[in-house]
Amino acid sequence: MNSAIEETIKALTEFESALDSAKDEAEAGTKKLIKDATDWAESARTSAISKAQQIASDRIEKAKADAEKEATSIRKKGESALGVFEGSISGKKGKASERVVARLLGKGG
Repeated sequence: MNSAIEETIKALTEFESALDSAKDEAEAGTKKLIKDATDWAESARTSAISKAQQIASDRIEKAKADAEKEATSIRKKGESALGVFEGSISGKKGKASERVVARLLGKGG
C-alpha cells in the first residue's frame, strides 16, 4: 500500500509540475500576445499620424495656392479699378480747373 501511495504522490507531483509548466507557457504566450498587440497598435498609430499629416499638408498647400490665386485676382481688379478712378479724377480735375479759372475771370459757369 505504501507503494501505491508513493506512486500516487509521484504522479500528483509530476502532474503539478506539468501544470506549472503549462501555466508558465500560458503566461509567456499572453505576454507575447500583449507585446505583439502593443507593437501593432503603435505601428498603426504612427501610420495614421503620418497619413493625417500628409493629408493636412496637402490641404494647406492647396489652400495656399488658392489663396494666392484669389489674391492675384483681387490685386488685378483693384489695379484696374484704381486706373479707372485715377482717370476719372484726372478728367474731373481738368474740368474743375476750367470752372475755377472761369469764375475767377468772372465768366459764368
